[in-house]
Amino acid sequence: MNKEILKINKNGETLIITGSSIESKGTITTFEGMEEPGIGPPMHVHFKQEEMVKVIKGKMRVKTLTKEFSLLPGEEYIFLPGEAHQFWNEGDDLLHYTGHVKPSHNYEYFIRQLYQSCNEANDDKPNPFDGAFLLTRYKAEMDMLTIPKPVKKFVFPLLLVIGKLIGKFKKFADAPPPVK
Repeated sequence: MNKEILKINKNGETLIITGSSIESKGTITTFEGMEEPGIGPPMHVHFKQEEMVKVIKGKMRVKTLTKEFSLLPGEEYIFLPGEAHQFWNEGDDLLHYTGHVKPSHNYEYFIRQLYQSCNEANDDKPNPFDGAFLLTRYKAEMDMLTIPKPVKKFVFPLLLVIGKLIGKFKKFADAPPPVK
């Protein structure tokens, strides 16, 4: 497989898909990540997948709902399905890590669309319509805990109706079905 490089241009976050779920028949997606100091994904959860990260270079800060700790080169941590987490570059130099998500389910599609939306919005957050679509469609698999529950309950449905009416979701015509 050719490596697929995903970047959020606004904040210096890079994710490289090194092993696609297509190659593994959906069992695993492997990746490398590089984060500038202070950068990392927001608090999120994979309900049906484990996510493993292993530090190659730098210092990673890891936070779950119950603990917070650092990982140094050679150290790894596995987030179990349903374990909310975030991690970021705690050091002053570039953080380089590897990892996996398994089983893959819709992870690759979700993360590709998320990074693309952030770049199109020239932000470190996706366009609100895209966020509403992705987080609603794949809510059985993934969630972003940084988005308040009232926004998901009241604003997302409104964005979905408006987005459908004005054609915002045509780009998601090839979206894979959600995992139940």
